[in-house]
Amino acid sequence: MRIQYVSKYLQLAEEGLVPRLECPMDQGLLMSNLDWEDKIYLYCTLCTYKNYLGVDSYEKIKSKVEKG
Repeated sequence: MRIQYVSKYLQLAEEGLVPRLECPMDQGLLMSNLDWEDKIYLYCTLCTYKNYLGVDSYEKIKSKVEKG
């Protein structure tokens, strides 16, 4: 998995071209990052929400970016 796809998706979401990824707790903006094992996770900028990106979600994001 490459974080570049997730970053590009978040950029497209800000432009209104794809659905936004929002925090399920407070609908805040989600950002992406890598942990020490290079696993991609999403985190909320307003609260402590953090969730690792699964393969299925990653493939959906990658597909939308490539179609974009």
